[in-house]
Amino acid sequence: MRTACAGPFHKHLDRIITGAPSSSVRHRASFAMASHRLKRVTHLVLDFDSTLTVKDTMNVLGDIPKSPKLSWSQISDDYMKDYNTYKNEPYPWKDYDRKEYSGWLAARRWVEARSAKRVENAGFFRGVTLEDVKQTVARSLESGKLQLREGWVKLFELFLPDYDDTSGVVHGGGLSIVSVNWSEIAIRQTLWQSAMRLDHPSKDSLCRLINDMHIHANEIEGLCSPLGSSGRVRHPLNMDIRTSADKLRYMPPSRGMWDGLGPRVIYIGDSSTDFDALCAADVGIWLCDVPELQYGTAFKKMFEPLDFVPPPLVSWREDGTDKKHLFWWAPNFDVVLEHLGTSR
Repeated sequence: MRTACAGPFHKHLDRIITGAPSSSVRHRASFAMASHRLKRVTHLVLDFDSTLTVKDTMNVLGDIPKSPKLSWSQISDDYMKDYNTYKNEPYPWKDYDRKEYSGWLAARRWVEARSAKRVENAGFFRGVTLEDVKQTVARSLESGKLQLREGWVKLFELFLPDYDDTSGVVHGGGLSIVSVNWSEIAIRQTLWQSAMRLDHPSKDSLCRLINDMHIHANEIEGLCSPLGSSGRVRHPLNMDIRTSADKLRYMPPSRGMWDGLGPRVIYIGDSSTDFDALCAADVGIWLCDVPELQYGTAFKKMFEPLDFVPPPLVSWREDGTDKKHLFWWAPNFDVVLEHLGTSR
């Protein structure tokens, strides 16, 4: 669950606040029609809710059960009570810097874990199936309740030249998602079904890329079981992704960690749950679609009480001296595309 400083459930409140095989030849042919390609070897890591999507998608998951025993509004209300308790608890602030802010975010784990447990105990997702998820995603895309952010196709296209569908690997760099969302399958279905609706020369290649890309998120357990889900919401191997610190575990090593070797790691996210990943990347990009004169105020509301405001991504310089900044701000994927790619 997320509020301005929260996890997956209420992230919508954030918006209120602010010689290759023939397959490779086919991919190059499709990409030749695109207007950009990567400037350098890159591993792009994306948040999902309100980053790849226009708004939070947790209410879409709330539409999956046909006859839930607990209403979605009750789940929301109970979460907000816990979150407000957490927010009002004393914390030993001193410098209001990266270390303190990261520690404060980590202290919210009990709120997120309790929310998931509450949903499990109520059997909210008990009995739902893979087909239920697919149909709910399809209905939400059709109605407009679920939308991907403008520019996502061009962003994904950047990785097609290095994608080999014989191995499912993006050679050199990579494209992945790290999310506190409750369903990896719902995320992949959203991307897949959106790509299938495209009238676009790269449609088939994009679908294969989406099929193979790494998506790290929680899951509604047992969607393919004979009687449907057990109702539990978790990540396999008890590696649940609930907080900013949890997301950090799934980040690839930055070039700085490898003494300048390997792909450059870019992370894009929109909320405080992305904070640690934004800071860990070679270039972290906070996405907030407001005018430049307003983004400082929006950032302060989103990341309070952190004593920092990110500079605009357009002011980034290649020489590396700008890593003194924790991360950067961009209003949309067009600005990100200009940073990552070069016009053809």
